[in-house]
Amino acid sequence: MWNLKLRGERASILADALLSVPTSPYQQRSLEAALGLFLDLKTKKALHRAHTVSASALSRLLNVYEWDTSACWATLVQAQWDALLRAARRKHHPRLRLCVDLTSIPKTGRELPFVRVYHEVYGIHLVVLYAVYGDLKFPVGYRVYRGKGTPSPVRLALELLATVPAEVSRRFDVWVLADSGFESSAFLQGVRDLGFEFVVGVRSTRRTDHPGHVTVEDCEHGSWVNLANWPWDTLTLARIHRGERTFFSVASQLLPGDEVAREGARRWAIESFFKEAKHSFGLNRFALRTAQGLDRWVLLVFAAFTLSMLCRADTLSLEQAAEVAARVALPLLVVQRLAVQVWREEEFLRQHGYSLTLSRCKT
Repeated sequence: MWNLKLRGERASILADALLSVPTSPYQQRSLEAALGLFLDLKTKKALHRAHTVSASALSRLLNVYEWDTSACWATLVQAQWDALLRAARRKHHPRLRLCVDLTSIPKTGRELPFVRVYHEVYGIHLVVLYAVYGDLKFPVGYRVYRGKGTPSPVRLALELLATVPAEVSRRFDVWVLADSGFESSAFLQGVRDLGFEFVVGVRSTRRTDHPGHVTVEDCEHGSWVNLANWPWDTLTLARIHRGERTFFSVASQLLPGDEVAREGARRWAIESFFKEAKHSFGLNRFALRTAQGLDRWVLLVFAAFTLSMLCRADTLSLEQAAEVAARVALPLLVVQRLAVQVWREEEFLRQHGYSLTLSRCKT
């Protein structure tokens, strides 16, 4: 993988580019404080916990002010694809895995945007595209599932896959990984139309085109099958045993069954991201009442996660990587935090015979 120092520099450049989008210095300070909050994995994500700005200032930043969120998204996603392309330089046939899945954020309020009941969960439902190459892993896009009568999760996933830049498609051997929620013939055909390979989970009751009522459960591990309602490609079937349950997946290439199973297991990378995004980066803490607020909240989660990934070494936990990212990308904010913490203890230090003076070094 490309040099970690260079990745840190890229993190700094990305943060500067994001913070330059709002035209007002006041909004820039608020965005810096918000990004710092999302990079602080030890703190629960609530607006009043941000340093240097008030909760009301952050609320206005996320819900009211008309700064160009789409420009921030474009900057973030371009930086992610650039990082992946740089990591793959001089590699022969590098394989990029694009995981797609839907995650639900349970909510109880009725004034939040896009809350729906889906699979017995009342909340906000996001379809996410997650790119994985080596140790680089980025959430590169999302769509909100808005319920019955709107584009299905399958359609939203295909929309996300269609946003993959042509340069990325040419440079990488792209594989799409998904669970059985995306086993429909429309999804499989859509992935093939985009020129990608796939490993997708299927239900045990999924029928094949063998004579009689033959399902994938009746087929052997590693066998070649054609699905009854999508007979265009011959697929390889894998059986995965986990405890008392057996799962099935199919691959668009004719590979050994064990290789299909290993490739399909890589889909769990997106499940790991969902866990970290919700419990560490605050995705499940969303409580704003506007659609714009939701989009900007997700932007901050994705941006903080991306900065952490850029600064993460093999020896660092995600929490440590986020701390490094904050120091690399938001040094002035970190200095302000430290100064505030020190000044809070000024009286204690005085009681024990110490005086405190902070001054900036001349360079």
